[in-house]
Amino acid sequence: MPTNDLTNDKYVVNSALEIIFTEIKVLVPELEIIDVFSDGAASQFKQRFMFRNLVQLARDFLFDLTWNFFGTSHGKGVVDGIGGTVKRLVWGSVLAGQTCRSAEDFVRIAKQKTNKITLVELTKNDIDASKNKLQNIFAVVKAVPKTLKTHCIKVIDNKVIECKYYSEGSRKRIIRYN
Repeated sequence: MPTNDLTNDKYVVNSALEIIFTEIKVLVPELEIIDVFSDGAASQFKQRFMFRNLVQLARDFLFDLTWNFFGTSHGKGVVDGIGGTVKRLVWGSVLAGQTCRSAEDFVRIAKQKTNKITLVELTKNDIDASKNKLQNIFAVVKAVPKTLKTHCIKVIDNKVIECKYYSEGSRKRIIRYN
């Protein structure tokens, strides 16, 4: 999701997820379960703020939500391929003389090149709204032990997550939030 914000912080990630989940709800309103698979980028996904935010997202969007993390250097797949395809399309246009100086330009050019991929710009307003919504929650979020070894987070209810080393593993830890 293109943005001019280069921080990739917890607020940017939340903004992107809210846009994606909103789009999913529009396309498939009866959907009740979401299983997300991503890399384990500690700065973006695999950290205590994101774990706490999963509870918020599940409640806001009325999903049963599970987040699975691939191991380091694993899991490059469809999403990376889609991103690479869009970048290649835009880069081809830039080489042909079009100007791309912002996320807005990127989305405009990409939409000219394909209608098979949903493209949305993540704006400063989106990120600011996430910050306003989550700042107080994140200010008091507690650490989650053994974060780097955790590969599956499941939202149990509006204050509880279950952490597992493996999605099908029997060993789990329960984290309760206030």
